[in-house]
Amino acid sequence: MAFGHFSQGQPPEDPVEALRAELLAVKQASGLSYARLGARTHYAKSSWERWVNGKQFPPRAAVESLAAALELDPERLLALWERADEARADATGADEGGVGESANGAGEPEEPGHGAGGAAVAEADTSATPRQRSAGRRRLLFVGAACLLGAAVSVAAVLATGGDSHDAPAASKAAAATGSAQPPTPQCRAAGCGGKDPAATHCGLDGQTLTLTRNKDIVIELRYSKACAAAWGRITYASKSAIVDADNSAGDSFATPVHWGNDVYSPMVAVTGRMTAWACGTQPNGGARECTRHMPVPGTPQG
Repeated sequence: MAFGHFSQGQPPEDPVEALRAELLAVKQASGLSYARLGARTHYAKSSWERWVNGKQFPPRAAVESLAAALELDPERLLALWERADEARADATGADEGGVGESANGAGEPEEPGHGAGGAAVAEADTSATPRQRSAGRRRLLFVGAACLLGAAVSVAAVLATGGDSHDAPAASKAAAATGSAQPPTPQCRAAGCGGKDPAATHCGLDGQTLTLTRNKDIVIELRYSKACAAAWGRITYASKSAIVDADNSAGDSFATPVHWGNDVYSPMVAVTGRMTAWACGTQPNGGARECTRHMPVPGTPQG
């Protein structure tokens, strides 16, 4: 799909308006509704409506997610985003001494939800001004080499989780805190991980989403750690008391309800050899239950 090129001739001189116009052009070219756009990017349709219509500035990760969902070259959109972000920072004239951007502040937002269970579906924190966030980024340049290396490992851990890092925060934070180039060692494997927390055991550090499905508004993911030979379920866009469970073909099953917020992840089940695993999401109050496909260990021949 080609990018939009501003339906009214030359692009606006205002970088923020240029980004907004390009997002609108991309959406119109895609033919997708806000709801469909939200489903493809895992950001709320109401968020896209605000971003496209200029009511709120989008996080970088949302722009990246849009490019990936529509199979676009992200460079143009991200270049527009960078110029718009700098323009907003310059326009505020805020004190350089403000707080910096959060650790996952490139738009991969902290999400309200159960402990470490959220996916990258919430909006970025807007409490800091663009100038403050920009100042925070610049101050990072003065951090010592060891700390930078540790932070790089932490960011790599976040990206390895598939965009939403909350089932791996303990591992990434530990690496950053120690300045070590090596991430923490997973604390369990296979059957030994059964019923355990993927974050506390560092299994979430290499977590990846094998498959996903939906139960109405709930997004259900089956997450997998190669290092731990284990899988777990995660749900987002869920309501309080909705339940996620992870299951395997050996008969193991572990479930967790949403205690607050709109997301949660389950304890782990082993998935080795010819075993398969799947995740399910159940609506609150005994509502409908939907499950992902049954997935084998990645790379295992089927049949």
